[in-house]
Amino acid sequence: MKEYIRQFYNEGLGLMFYVKPVKRLSKIIKNKKVLKVFSILIKIIYTILAITFAVIMFIEKYPL
Repeated sequence: MKEYIRQFYNEGLGLMFYVKPVKRLSKIIKNKKVLKVFSILIKIIYTILAITFAVIMFIEKYPL
């Protein structure tokens, strides 16, 4: 399961919308607690966007 979670955030659009911003923030922010909070916020935003995109694609492919 841990491998699937890593794959979700490190491949595809996750590389552009999650990995790169977190790496950029880690260079700017030196405080570990603040970096962890921002990382979690970016992860939540990316997850919501990915789920929304999947639902939109499903509705478009199989209209009700």
